[in-house]
Amino acid sequence: MKHSITLAILFSTCIMAAPTSAGWLDNLAGTQSKTEKVVATANATQSNELVGNVMSQLGLNQTQAEGGLGSLLGLAQSSLGSNDYSQLAASIPNADSLLAAAPKLNANSGVSGLLSKAGDLGSSLQGGAMVLDAFEKLGISQELAIPMINIAKSYLETNGTEGTSDLLMKGLNSLL
Repeated sequence: MKHSITLAILFSTCIMAAPTSAGWLDNLAGTQSKTEKVVATANATQSNELVGNVMSQLGLNQTQAEGGLGSLLGLAQSSLGSNDYSQLAASIPNADSLLAAAPKLNANSGVSGLLSKAGDLGSSLQGGAMVLDAFEKLGISQELAIPMINIAKSYLETNGTEGTSDLLMKGLNSLL
């Protein structure tokens, strides 16, 4: 009987301690989640350096800066081969997020729509026109395209791997 009481006390102690252990496990899981957030924040900070430079130097808001950069990356992606674009994108943190921030355009509207009807010459200029249409949709002056390109080029010269600024310029040739 004495043994049964001791066993019952031990069992109830374990049961009562279980939520404490679960809380400890939750804290451990929370630590892992916090670590993942820190890594994501570090990547976003690097990307935000480029976005922040565009915002401060051109007087744009975050949506405009991200959408404008995304439009430029979209043109580079369509102009470069997949290997070259992959190398370029690897030097720009959160390049996929920037691409996603570019406004969705109807290929038959705006200047790009007119150029799509102009044959081969129009097709070669259409990518650059789509960037300018995206800038217009974002409320960005077309005159800011070259300064934005120069900011991205400067960022890549400082932070990118060797040759990525040249790849950017090659990919944006139709705008230059």
